[in-house]
Amino acid sequence: MRGQPSDRRMDEGFTLLEVLVSLAVISVAMAGLGMFFVNGALTAAQQRDQRYAVRLASNALEQVRALEGSALLDGRGQASVDQQWAALQSGPFQDKLKPYLTSMAQIGISGSTEGQNAALPTVPTTLTLGGISFQQSIVVGTCEVYVTRDDDCVKPLAATDPKRPTDSTSILQYFRVVVLETWQHKSCTATGGQCAYLASTLISSKKDDAKYSSTRAIPKIRPPDMRLFFRGVGDVSVFMKATGGNLPNTWSAVKLPDGLAIKPSTGEVWGTPTKAGVWTYATTGTYIKVVESAPPVGTLSPRSDTDQTLGTKWQVIDQPSLAVPAPVSYVGDPVALPAIVVDKTNSAVSYTYSLDTPLPAGLAFDDTTGAITGTASTSYSAIITVTASTTTIDQPFTLKFTHTVLQPLTLQPVADQQVDLLSTVNLATTAAGGDGNYTFTATGLPTELSINATSGVISGGPVLIGGRFLPTVTVKDGTGASVTVNFVMQVGSPTSTLQFTAPAAVVTSTARQSVNLSVDTNADDIGVKIKNVDVTGLPLGVTLSGKGDKITGKPTLPGVYTVTLTATTSGKDTQTAKYTFVWTVL
Repeated sequence: MRGQPSDRRMDEGFTLLEVLVSLAVISVAMAGLGMFFVNGALTAAQQRDQRYAVRLASNALEQVRALEGSALLDGRGQASVDQQWAALQSGPFQDKLKPYLTSMAQIGISGSTEGQNAALPTVPTTLTLGGISFQQSIVVGTCEVYVTRDDDCVKPLAATDPKRPTDSTSILQYFRVVVLETWQHKSCTATGGQCAYLASTLISSKKDDAKYSSTRAIPKIRPPDMRLFFRGVGDVSVFMKATGGNLPNTWSAVKLPDGLAIKPSTGEVWGTPTKAGVWTYATTGTYIKVVESAPPVGTLSPRSDTDQTLGTKWQVIDQPSLAVPAPVSYVGDPVALPAIVVDKTNSAVSYTYSLDTPLPAGLAFDDTTGAITGTASTSYSAIITVTASTTTIDQPFTLKFTHTVLQPLTLQPVADQQVDLLSTVNLATTAAGGDGNYTFTATGLPTELSINATSGVISGGPVLIGGRFLPTVTVKDGTGASVTVNFVMQVGSPTSTLQFTAPAAVVTSTARQSVNLSVDTNADDIGVKIKNVDVTGLPLGVTLSGKGDKITGKPTLPGVYTVTLTATTSGKDTQTAKYTFVWTVL
């Protein structure tokens, strides 16, 4: 026998690592397939349950339609109906039910507490189909269709509501029946494992609906309630009304005010008037017309009406101009924001006002004038919307403005200052309140000093002129409010610096009465000689003597005067002193 070649490689099989990797791949694939089959089974089960719920709801509605309208309420006591609605409006499916429940009114037998044994019970009924347990709830309410407006069945309006048609023949009354089927399934996670299906139908509450009558009277137009509009203001909505006619009626118009149109199905005149003027409906050429949908038995063509609009006037006027009230008030100060309508273009139009923004304590709103008055006790800022309405025109218009109530602007008093000659100064002034946007100014400071307009700090130096200064500091905020304070700045010492010693810091005299004020300095005490004395700010009628030692005369005009004396010495080391005082002439 021939031997096997020594270099031939034999198939030695898979390694252990390759086996483990293969098993892992197979496991992942099987897990994915398992999840796919589980999800598929859940979806199929949910679809099957949904079909069962649809079948049960359809059966319930078929039973409801077999009943006469009046029989829907048999055995449904008002107390039980109230409990049923309360439970459904707070239950897990309240959002699904809301569009139905809000569009109909609760109705039951007054004084009765029955409901469980009614033909349409007020409590859930348990039904089983395909091995699945369902809870069936049937809700009954009333709704109305206003055929002159739209086709939706809505919650009935109160008899006193101006939006409710006054023509009873244009109101169709129905019962709305809603069937809710619920069951348990873990796919409905949003509602805790409970699933739901809704179905609804309308049942006429009358045996003979006027809509299908062919013997109704000829349609007659009722003149519209409002025929006055503002030019350029949109959202005009006036419904033409008619009595009689085989419904639904169809509307048309020739020569409405510019910018307005009429909806054929509802008779709504809508749009934005674009031109001021008066539109009068005469015998020919201009009209609003209504035509019934079908002729009565024995009549060749549908009947119509235009006669009732003859002589009707539609008027478009310019809207009044509005005044924007002052934007800022202060706590503790009287507020008087005037009425917003300042130009009534039509004296026949009267306005009422409403406010959508709460006012701070102390302020009140007048709904007959639109004025805001009172005294605010707290600060606040808000965008205020005032709406002006008129009973003549169904077009409210608004004015928006920002109203701010601030704490009063204040400037902290500055204490009198004693400053050494040749020294520097750094003096802070402090403002509060207002809108916080402060600007500081100052007058009467020594020449070497100034005030920072933003911070209010008075600084500078060295101060070269001694004497008595009377600075005035003013702060103004961004609203224009301002506050002023005065203080005394004494520069230098009476024992070493030239100073005035008279007159007094405050002088009071009577107009047209003689005055004789001494002007004195401490020149002799410190060993210097006065060269000259000047003065500014004197009242009319008085003058400084030639020697500069007297102020004499008769002040002629009452008022408050700020007077400044300036003295200069002679010799090698010249000194200058200033002296500011207040003179009140009564």
